[in-house]
Amino acid sequence: MQHLKEFLTNIQTFDLRIIEDDILMEWGANEKKHVKVYDLTYQTPYYDSFSYRSELRVLKDMAFIDLMTLDKERIRLQLTELAKVRNRFKEFWGYYHDNYSEMTQVYNRSFILSVRLDYLFIVNGLQSTSTEVEVSGKFGDDLGESVKLREKFLMELINATETAIKPKRSEAEFKEWLEAERKKQVAETVKPETTNETAITSKSETTEVPETSAVQEATVEPVLNEEQIATAKIVGYYPTFQPGVAEQLFGLFKAYFVPEEHPALEKLLLYDEAPASPLLFRGSATQLTDAFKQLYDANLIVGCRKSDLEKWIAPKFLYLSPQSEPRELPEGYLHSLISEKTRPCKSPILNIERKEDKFFIVPASRNKR
Repeated sequence: MQHLKEFLTNIQTFDLRIIEDDILMEWGANEKKHVKVYDLTYQTPYYDSFSYRSELRVLKDMAFIDLMTLDKERIRLQLTELAKVRNRFKEFWGYYHDNYSEMTQVYNRSFILSVRLDYLFIVNGLQSTSTEVEVSGKFGDDLGESVKLREKFLMELINATETAIKPKRSEAEFKEWLEAERKKQVAETVKPETTNETAITSKSETTEVPETSAVQEATVEPVLNEEQIATAKIVGYYPTFQPGVAEQLFGLFKAYFVPEEHPALEKLLLYDEAPASPLLFRGSATQLTDAFKQLYDANLIVGCRKSDLEKWIAPKFLYLSPQSEPRELPEGYLHSLISEKTRPCKSPILNIERKEDKFFIVPASRNKR
């Protein structure tokens, strides 16, 4: 289990470097100051830090091999421990979003303590707040990106392990289940007039379907061939817009995407057709997530839980960092913005107004500085 130990130690250890840099001390100021600052660039997925990402990926793969050498009971025990590590990341994001601001040039020197980094993880190189080491806005961004990267590989390990120990349904059982679903769909389509007694009898003769977290949608064709079985669609909870909401949201949203992405954005919002690659929202992460959160809280997005909404958003959108660089939106990061009670978005892009029985999505007025 050496590789699993190395992987878990690595993703929970932050080695802070202290460098000298010329930074702006205030937002909107032109004068820079030469100061000592914390640096974590080399442990992010950007800039010259590709070796760190590669190291984590290899350790994750080796940790998976370690886990696969155990019996299922011991693997489940290890998954319980991995869940505890994941919960520490989730706790971090709550503190992070309460103290992070995309408009900040230099944070208070207690920023690292405020986000509880030293409490939740191992932090090497952290100095006393009385020393003259500043916490720059770039460090705040890099810290978030570094945690995203670590959490991403942790989730890949957890998901791969859970998938590996799930009981596999045989092909015969799968065909039998699909046939039962087909018959049920045909019966619902025809809707013959039956008595309650007949309905009860029919229901009792239907093959029972084991409970799963997702439901597989069967084809209604009378004959199930191998290709249909292989391409059976997996469906579950996913966001559904109330009538007229998707059109309104697209009308407002498209100003935040380049024209070349408008067709893909329209297909995503109106027809739930996932884009070939993530769409770049030309705004902050808090603005994008706040828009979906407002719609969910107003019951204009239904058919899912907030956790499902987070899973839906994560692979479909990117956002721009303060340095105008595309950034990912992993589920853990989204969870703290959508499901947890963090600070409200300071610059929302939309408001929801209600007139009689109708809801209208309108652009939010800009905050005056």
